[in-house]
Amino acid sequence: MKVTLKTAQLQEVIDIVGRFVSKHSTLPILENIYIKGNIDTILLRATDMEKYIEVQMPASIDTEGAITVNARTFGDIMKTIDDEQVQIHVDSVKDLMTIKTSSDDFKIKGISASEYVAVPEVQSDKSITFDAAAFSKGVGKVEYAVTEKNFSPVLTGILMRLKATEKAHKLVFVGTDSFRLAEYKIDFHGDAGGNMDVIIPKTNIGDVKKVVDYFISKGGEQIAMKFSDNLLSCSANLDDMQIVMTSLLIQGSFPEYENENIMPTDFQTKVVIDKNQIEKAIRKISIITRDINNYISLEVSPDTLFINSGETDRGEANSTLSAVVEWPDATMGLNGKYVTDFVKAIEGSDISVNIVNGEKPVIFMDKDDANYRYVIRPLVK
Repeated sequence: MKVTLKTAQLQEVIDIVGRFVSKHSTLPILENIYIKGNIDTILLRATDMEKYIEVQMPASIDTEGAITVNARTFGDIMKTIDDEQVQIHVDSVKDLMTIKTSSDDFKIKGISASEYVAVPEVQSDKSITFDAAAFSKGVGKVEYAVTEKNFSPVLTGILMRLKATEKAHKLVFVGTDSFRLAEYKIDFHGDAGGNMDVIIPKTNIGDVKKVVDYFISKGGEQIAMKFSDNLLSCSANLDDMQIVMTSLLIQGSFPEYENENIMPTDFQTKVVIDKNQIEKAIRKISIITRDINNYISLEVSPDTLFINSGETDRGEANSTLSAVVEWPDATMGLNGKYVTDFVKAIEGSDISVNIVNGEKPVIFMDKDDANYRYVIRPLVK
C-alpha cells in the first residue's frame, strides 16, 4: 500500500481511534490499529473487544493494501511530524510500515491485517437518529454517578431510554452506583423506530462521548444509533469522514427508580442555595472528614443552612450559609463529594435541595433545569 494523507487530519484520527485500543491486553494485535487503503479511501479500525471504532476518510491511494501497527508507536511518531502531508508505504509481505516526510523516514514493524478482529454487526432494525450535542450533554450529566465496578453489572453502565408518548418524546440518561442516582431528560426531536432501552458500559461510553465531541467540533450535528439486545452502533458522518462506533451492551433490567422510596416527589423541606457557596463550604468541611466517607451534616433552619462535620478524630468544622428555605427543620448526613460532583455538572447558579426527612433520599436539582434530578441516599455517622 502507498498512500498520501493530510498530516493534521491523520493525527486527529489516530488520537480518537487510539482510545479504543486495548490498554492491558495479552494479545499484541489488540494494541494495534488496523489500516487499509482501498481505491480512494483509507480505513482505520481499533478495538479492545468491548468497543470498536472504524474511521474512513478520503486519501490518495497509489497502491492498495492493509496492515496493523502499534497504536502508541504510530501516534507518537505522527505527533513529531510538521509537514502538511505524509506518505505511508506498507509492505504486506514483510508486515512493515514506512512513514515518510520531506526530512524523516520511520519504519514500524506490524502484524498481518488478516489476523485483525472483525467488527460485529448489529442484527436489528431498531434505530434512532438525534442531535449529537444532546447525547454528549446527557452522558456528561450522569456518568460521574456510575462506577466501573459494582456487585450488579447493570449499575456499571449508563441507561439510555427513549419513551414515546402522545405529548412528547423524552430521551433519558440515568446513572447510579446504588448510593446516588443522576437522571437527565432531553426533549427528543429526531427519528425513532420505537422505544429504546439500553445500558452502555461506563468503560465504553466515555470514549464514545470523546469521539462524538470531536464530531461536534468538526461541525457534525446528527448521529444515528442502531441497537439490539447486546450491541449498539453509533454512526456519525462528516463531509470527508465517516465514523462508526460499536459497543457491547450490558444485558439485564435497570432498577425501576421512579418510586417514592428511591426518588421521592413529596417533600417536607425545600432549600435553594447558591451552588458556589455550598461547594466552597463542603470543601472546607472535607478537610476534616475526607477520611470518613466525606461525611457532612446538613441542618436546615429559617433562611439558613448549617453544614458541619460533627466531632471527629481530626477535629470539627462548621459553616453557615444563607439560603431560601421553605418549611424548615430538617437534619441529615450526606457524602459531601457526592454533592460537589453534582455542583460541577449543573449549568445554573442555584441548587434546589428537596428533603423528605433525615432517612429518605434527598433530591438535588438545578433550579433552572427541571429535567435534571440527582438523588443521594443519607448517611448514618
